[in-house]
Amino acid sequence: VAVLAGCSSEPDEYEVKEYTSIANPASVYCVQQGGELDTVTENELRVTYCAFSEEDRTEQWEYFRNAQEQKKVQQ
Repeated sequence: VAVLAGCSSEPDEYEVKEYTSIANPASVYCVQQGGELDTVTENELRVTYCAFSEEDRTEQWEYFRNAQEQKKVQQ
């Protein structure tokens, strides 16, 4: 008795034909505030900073979270 597996000619109903990309909110916020994104490799990991100058840069998610916390305090 032969068993055939994986020989279906029907298309996969879950095949992805389109991709949707969603902007990173931390990146968007950085740029909206006048910063530039600076992605570097540190300890073999990619890290993106929100940079306003060479001396003034913060990891993008830290910058975003701090801004959100400031908004909560002001309300």
